[in-house]
Amino acid sequence: MKNNTKKKSYTLLETSNKNRYIFDRHLKKVHLCHPLLHLMMKLNNDGIDLASWLENLPIDTGPVEIRDCGKYSKEEIRYYYGKFLFLKENGYFTEIDTKEKLSLNINANIIEYSLANTAQIIFEVTDKCNCNCRYCWFGDFYSFHDERKNSNMDIQSAKNILHFLAELWNSSLNTSYNRVIYLTFYGGEPLLNFPFIKEIVEYVNKSMASRNRFAFAITSNGILIQNYMEFLVKYNFEILISLDGNEQNNAYRVSENGKPIFQTIINNVNTFRKKYPDFFSTNINFVSVLHNKNSVSEIYHFFKEHFNKIPQIGPLNPVGVKESQKKGFWKTYANLKQSLYQTEDYSVIEKDMFTKLPKAQDATIFLHKLNDFCFHDYNDLLFPEENSKQTPTGTCVPFSKKVFISVNGKILPCERIGQQFALGIVTPKGVELDFEKIAQRYNTYFEKIRKQCSNCSNTELCTQCIFNISSIDEKESVCSGAMSEADFSNYIASIIESFEEKPETFSEILKEVLI
Repeated sequence: MKNNTKKKSYTLLETSNKNRYIFDRHLKKVHLCHPLLHLMMKLNNDGIDLASWLENLPIDTGPVEIRDCGKYSKEEIRYYYGKFLFLKENGYFTEIDTKEKLSLNINANIIEYSLANTAQIIFEVTDKCNCNCRYCWFGDFYSFHDERKNSNMDIQSAKNILHFLAELWNSSLNTSYNRVIYLTFYGGEPLLNFPFIKEIVEYVNKSMASRNRFAFAITSNGILIQNYMEFLVKYNFEILISLDGNEQNNAYRVSENGKPIFQTIINNVNTFRKKYPDFFSTNINFVSVLHNKNSVSEIYHFFKEHFNKIPQIGPLNPVGVKESQKKGFWKTYANLKQSLYQTEDYSVIEKDMFTKLPKAQDATIFLHKLNDFCFHDYNDLLFPEENSKQTPTGTCVPFSKKVFISVNGKILPCERIGQQFALGIVTPKGVELDFEKIAQRYNTYFEKIRKQCSNCSNTELCTQCIFNISSIDEKESVCSGAMSEADFSNYIASIIESFEEKPETFSEILKEVLI
């Protein structure tokens, strides 16, 4: 990839349906183009002077055959040339200095503001588990989790971080008035430390709910869930149960002594559904890991037929795999898109699962980030920023979406990154969180990757988390997701093509999918 940070603001697209478009990332607009206009854009893109090109056409002798476009009269050709000039006069066909665009750094004030308005606090309640799943983050594959010591989170530490956050929630930094704050309980198996969950839920409802609104969620393997149904229903928990499909699909999920747990989970889920059918319908869902013992089709049909549910499906995380385990990891790994496309009833599954599939996620990011009709907040509507700067990669501003507290008191921006990237710590004595140091750390990482990002054509739609770049702590960092202009053109064309094939998905995404 050439080291040229001046990039054209526009990309020419062609879908497999032979429809041609121009997409301008500076103006955030997509236009369906006549083939002749599209050709003129391409010639301009190749450095050809269109006025000279037009002058050399034998247009005075009758209609002219133009390759890949058809026959056109002098009037038609001049008409589309006029359209080209109109677009040019109105800001199309410019350049963007990606080095300048990606020059933004974050500061302590931004981080503190993000924490004051975070939507979710995740507690790693315990690292104990009554399962021994092969692909677990605590398992043999991965190296980026703290050593499992069968520990429980300290209750006073949890209260300390809640009080620390409450001061921010109740300050002028909090601009998310009356919004719901989710408290999520995570593990290990969180129900192995149920006393912690019970105390925290009752504590915030008694001591903190007068000025804040709380909702509760839990991710569980389902082995103990029947013991705590009344409590979970009383506090209207959203429950996510881990299950990979039918009994054969679930082969990697076993008990501590290696015995299958599938039937135990199914029995518990059925008990819950029988006793609380309405709650089961609205508050319980499933998450499945895709691997070499299941498929998207098997997972989909199992949950649809048994529970009339559409599960979340995700592949194994390829980041943080031990060198000694890579062979076994890739033998176990399965690609979500490939598994979906290999199904016989692909169209049925895609229609039912659309908003949970990668294609919908790609389209969602495109609609929310690169269309001029989408506004992120009220200020963005009234005072849109032109040529606004951004940080490299798609890394979230720390704490802008969630805060994760590990069982050892480490404070992280997310539960999906290695715990060596902790940004602070909470103990029974208090909270240690230095916003200035956090900003410096992020900006150091951004500086390491900025040059490569400046040469990438997918800067606006990038979803790469900087903490999932395996070499980010090394001298040279390399992002494997960088795109050339040709790759980016094909990527955007595939998104537009999905709307061509199913126009109704456009409104479905805007109504149902969040980023």
